Amino acid sequence: MTALGPRPTEPEAWQNWLREAIGLLLRRPLAFLAYTAGVAVALLIAHSVAWAPLRGMVTLLVVAVALVLFVRLALVADYNREARPLYVLPGNLDGAVALTVGAGLFAAYGALGPLLFWPLADSLEVALTGVGLYEERLASGAPAPPPQEAFAIGPVFIAGGFWALVLIAALAGLLAFGQWFLLPMVALHGAHPGMAMWMSVRAYAGNPAPMAGVLGLLLGAVAVVVLTAGWLGILLLPLFGAVLYTSYRDVFLARSSNHPPGVPVLTEDELLDQPDDSV
Repeated sequence: MTALGPRPTEPEAWQNWLREAIGLLLRRPLAFLAYTAGVAVALLIAHSVAWAPLRGMVTLLVVAVALVLFVRLALVADYNREARPLYVLPGNLDGAVALTVGAGLFAAYGALGPLLFWPLADSLEVALTGVGLYEERLASGAPAPPPQEAFAIGPVFIAGGFWALVLIAALAGLLAFGQWFLLPMVALHGAHPGMAMWMSVRAYAGNPAPMAGVLGLLLGAVAVVVLTAGWLGILLLPLFGAVLYTSYRDVFLARSSNHPPGVPVLTEDELLDQPDDSV
């Protein structure tokens, strides 16, 4: 694979990105579920941090690294390879960039909080109240503890709701700063982070309609989290990791469709290593 400059795509390209991403998930369902379970364990460890600001920062860092992981797993599925940790787990450069992105988003928390984090959390709390899973006040009239502290719904709120809302807010932050393509560009091609940031911004200029469609996907993800009271939230991590991959592949590599399933697809380097039968 050779990285190309950004190219303009069709206005409805975001629909194809989503469709092809789902196809990759269905091609390797057990692998995606297994790595999702591993990410969930990491998020549980992050949630065990007692100090709330540090807990939020660590959660963002885990989410950013998880996105890189699922970008790499989508590549493995596309090329019909085994989902070995060597192929999937983030390397030093892309892991460092993912951590930097998470830290940067946390640094912008003061601005993003009122615009993204708090409204999303309030929406899920309203949904829980609407379906009778949470009451704002106790029988005594005293204010009830926040949903994440309630025994019956705490695990659902955290695992499906809070983590998913952090993911959506992180992706919205990447969109807001023009960095949607940063993580896949570094993860898949080892691009210099500064160059990748600039190229990602350039890709926006040529694809305003598809990027607006991605924003619509994020709003749809909010609806999924709210309507399912958080139950499907954790599954948004592999889905959007795969969407990051398919969107980057289309805009920068000029390939809008997945490779056919079946035998492994040889990369350019592997093709060069093949014996020349003509000799």
